[in-house]
Amino acid sequence: MDALIDKAKKFLRQNQKKNGLPPFMVEQIREMIARNSRSVSPSTLLEDVRYAVMDLETTGFNHAKGDEIIAVGAVIVKGHEIEGDKTFHQLVYPYREVPENVLKLTGIQREMLVGRLGFFGVLIEFLDFIGNSVIVGHNIGFDLGFINPKLKKYCRTKIKNRTLDTIALANALHIPVKSYSLDNLIAYYGIEAGERHTAIGDAFLTAQLFTRFLAALREQNVRTLSGLNHFLKQRARLGDEKIF
Repeated sequence: MDALIDKAKKFLRQNQKKNGLPPFMVEQIREMIARNSRSVSPSTLLEDVRYAVMDLETTGFNHAKGDEIIAVGAVIVKGHEIEGDKTFHQLVYPYREVPENVLKLTGIQREMLVGRLGFFGVLIEFLDFIGNSVIVGHNIGFDLGFINPKLKKYCRTKIKNRTLDTIALANALHIPVKSYSLDNLIAYYGIEAGERHTAIGDAFLTAQLFTRFLAALREQNVRTLSGLNHFLKQRARLGDEKIF
């Protein structure tokens, strides 16, 4: 895998301005996504599941209008605990101007992005990091809404891991806050804001929040993935629609 990542990085550094991907990269990305989509048994205890809690920083909110990813962060949660030594954080060259308000919010400077690989240069390492983990995010649809359109366009695939949204969990658990923003939820649980609005910082905050939700689910006697799926469907009153 390390040899493949090095090969991909070398190609992308030499072909930064070219459109499309070489066949070997398309094939490898598709293989990795297929491997990562290996199903985690619904009977698996929540404490035995490996979760990859992720966050992106972007140039704006609308990928369809040209906004791009500028940072990817992720941490691993297993056994209801954050594995602090297993983290992923990469800056991403966006091939477009980054607005001043985004630079100020994230603390990323333009010179920090110079020489960085673009999205696909980071993607293979990210896919290797998450494996077949259940992907967790705060409004995870936003994050995958940036990643999957690129995968569809260039690789004719998308990330197929199970996903969990901490907003849906907060709603199902009836957390008593005005709105389910990350700021409101971490304040409710007394979680120190830390490196807010950085990809790795927000991934850590979301992971801390998620561990609180896992504890709350245990109190509700929700023990397995299938139990969680049933719990979310029941609370959301969505009949048989699959939540994650």
